[in-house]
Amino acid sequence: VRVRNRNPDRALPSSKVTMKPNSYHRFAAATLKSIAPQQWGEVELKVEVQHPGRPNIRNLCREFTVEVGEHTHTVPVQVANYNGGLTDYVPKRVGVKETDVPEFNILMFGTAGASKSSFVNTVMTMLQSPDQTKMYRVAEIGGSADHSTRQLHRFDLKQNFPEVTFNLWDTWGVDRKSYSKDIVNTLVDGKLPQNWNMSTSFEKYRKRFEKMEQQLQTEMHAIVFFVPQAMLTDLDDEEIARIQEMFQSLIAKLYNPLVILSKVDEVCPQIRRDPLGKIEEVEALRKKTADLFKIGLNSVRYTVNYTEETERTFGIEALAYENIESALQHCESFSYAKAS
Repeated sequence: VRVRNRNPDRALPSSKVTMKPNSYHRFAAATLKSIAPQQWGEVELKVEVQHPGRPNIRNLCREFTVEVGEHTHTVPVQVANYNGGLTDYVPKRVGVKETDVPEFNILMFGTAGASKSSFVNTVMTMLQSPDQTKMYRVAEIGGSADHSTRQLHRFDLKQNFPEVTFNLWDTWGVDRKSYSKDIVNTLVDGKLPQNWNMSTSFEKYRKRFEKMEQQLQTEMHAIVFFVPQAMLTDLDDEEIARIQEMFQSLIAKLYNPLVILSKVDEVCPQIRRDPLGKIEEVEALRKKTADLFKIGLNSVRYTVNYTEETERTFGIEALAYENIESALQHCESFSYAKAS
């Protein structure tokens, strides 16, 4: 616990610092030494935190209540304190060197404006250390015809977060012209180079790609399809059939596509206050998506991303954590299926 004496003239006398007990930990106390004017002092409080049942991001301790003398402070716990669980997912492939597959690759599909960029910014904010307060704005946010993502782009997470074991790959928006079964297969096999532009003629390089062997370092391990909730009512039968066909093609290649609904707060504004809450309207959207694309309900999730927030919140980052963890579980399942 760090305490600053803001008084310019008088020292802050020695005081007792306590951490009030709750359902996760017991009482703890220590003595804070006198602090000179306009200086900092600190004292260490140690508690053993215990979680009921099997720990998961939803039932972890979210705050501590600390009393310094007569003053009481609530100290929020950031999701970043628990991010170590994500490093448990490590690429493993029978008969393949570890250096050949250093990280999992997660491919993000979606229409322009599907909030893929906002999701990346939220994930990167979630991954930073608990003492950091800034909101990441690494990925440009678009949504129109000139949407910023016009290339196959890999976000270099390891540059800022060395412990991370996955890459996020962003793609241009899905429409009737920008994707075909052959392009998708070439993409997930890792044959399309980073920064491949959507305007480049695939047919021109088709034979070259067909002769290439599968690229282990850039092969995709999980496919995440972002769907704005409003899109569920805008799709016509032809577009639905194309998405179903794409999913069946991916399933044939041993992938289990994960769908993430975005912009659910447009129909359920209250979800921004409690992103982890179970809201009837959101559950109905999940079921509608599963029925529409003919996939299991467990393969449909939703996201609430940072937009105009200036402070980090546990709920938004916990939901981002769950979505990344779900994608990493899909990565593991794919790897085991390929090895068998």
